[in-house]
Amino acid sequence: MDTQEKFEMILSNLTNTFLTNALETPQRILPVAEKIAKEAQEIVLNDVDSEAITFMAKKLLQMMDRSLFLVDTFAKGVAKNDYSALREENLIAQLDQVVGQSENEDRLVDLLTESISSNHAKGISLEKIYYENYLVEYVASLMEISAIQQLTEKKELLTELKPVIENPENEFPYDVFHHITGNFKKDFASKYYPYETVVQIMETE
Repeated sequence: MDTQEKFEMILSNLTNTFLTNALETPQRILPVAEKIAKEAQEIVLNDVDSEAITFMAKKLLQMMDRSLFLVDTFAKGVAKNDYSALREENLIAQLDQVVGQSENEDRLVDLLTESISSNHAKGISLEKIYYENYLVEYVASLMEISAIQQLTEKKELLTELKPVIENPENEFPYDVFHHITGNFKKDFASKYYPYETVVQIMETE
């Protein structure tokens, strides 16, 4: 097993561990889920559908940008052999300010708007669409931060990966994170509390 394969295996294991913990102790994520559900309800309450859809698309893209920001910060830290920016408190402090990481931002907002509109036309409520997508992106960010923290402890492995990461023609580690985080999102979305359940929990509190 070469170094890149070892990295992918470790990242996959860290991701699976985070997923298991999130599912076995749902109360750790529940406050976030409730906050997002409430935000979805407020957006729909205060805006007409077209305005709500556009606003949701922009918010979702901002959440999706977080993954690119986190992986980019990780790659730069490894390349510089400086992990100070990768401390959990530093990463979390910057997440809410992450904007404009994606290329062709306007086009991506348009695509998200079209996707939301299409699902809404099929009878899925805007609140549910926003909740499910926003929550998945949010928790994926937490997972990536957790994984990055533990990866920084494997300094020998990261030193070996440094030449690969520094190569501008190489998509590592972006492609690895993209693949593994994508699988995490699917697994989490299929197993965590759906929107209706979270609303029921909120109503009983």
